[in-house]
Amino acid sequence: MVFIENIVDVKIIFQQQKKNASLVGRTDASKRIEKLQSLHAALLAHQTELEEAMYKDFRKHPTEVVLTEIFAVSTEIKHVIKHLKSWMRPQKVPTPLTLIGTSSEIRYEPKGVVLVISPWNFPINLTLCPLVSAIAAGNCAIVKPSEITPHTSSVLKKLIESIFSTHEIAVVEGDHHVATSLLELPFHHIFFTGSPSLGKIVMTAAAKNLTSVTLELGGKSPVIVDETADIDEAAGKIAYAKCMNAGQICIAPDYLFVHQSQHSALLAALQKKIKSYLGESPEAVQNSPDYAR
Repeated sequence: MVFIENIVDVKIIFQQQKKNASLVGRTDASKRIEKLQSLHAALLAHQTELEEAMYKDFRKHPTEVVLTEIFAVSTEIKHVIKHLKSWMRPQKVPTPLTLIGTSSEIRYEPKGVVLVISPWNFPINLTLCPLVSAIAAGNCAIVKPSEITPHTSSVLKKLIESIFSTHEIAVVEGDHHVATSLLELPFHHIFFTGSPSLGKIVMTAAAKNLTSVTLELGGKSPVIVDETADIDEAAGKIAYAKCMNAGQICIAPDYLFVHQSQHSALLAALQKKIKSYLGESPEAVQNSPDYAR
């Protein structure tokens, strides 16, 4: 899914947003809150479509979509709306003696045009949450969702285009060729979620334009189970976190450090918990409507 036309289009969209960035940046808190409220309403209006799209992409159960995707974005929007006016207010700070006779304050200003490159594992959550921050801060943005979840990306594009002009917020679909084309442009900030290896590529490209970056990268998450642990509780939490989203979560437990006195009991408890979630056999897991692919 190269979307060759987008490689040309993104440069045009970028230039349009660059021209529009000053106007968007001068919006006050009330105007930005209004945009966030519109995004929240659109999210809820498209909820059923998003649930269906995510099931088509990797059979994620609608309940899990609501819990880990829709609810996460909704909560983020509400939190930002609640605090945005105070966040935008200038902060008085002490004036150094060398500038005696003047007053000092910190003012928060928009970056300008930002790029959001989101991953496939939480294609709603990790696309819209960074976008919420970009909108709240008074930026224009180009969003590049993952080509691995094409149905969800398509609905997100429709959702965003129902609210915003591409002069302010644009969604560009396509594969790594499109992403590479985007990274060549002199964005004012890049938000990337993905693997460390791709994060290095993003940071290298950003460095050529002195673009600031936010990199949310995957890692390895240990769990420590010591001799004082409540084994049933520990097993329940570990199994729950590892089974959610088929384990494709940056903070899912990857390996366990278990006190030798708890080893056998924990293994038995983990098996019991996983079977209670997904069925008694591997075949049951493969057929489970609750387990994402």
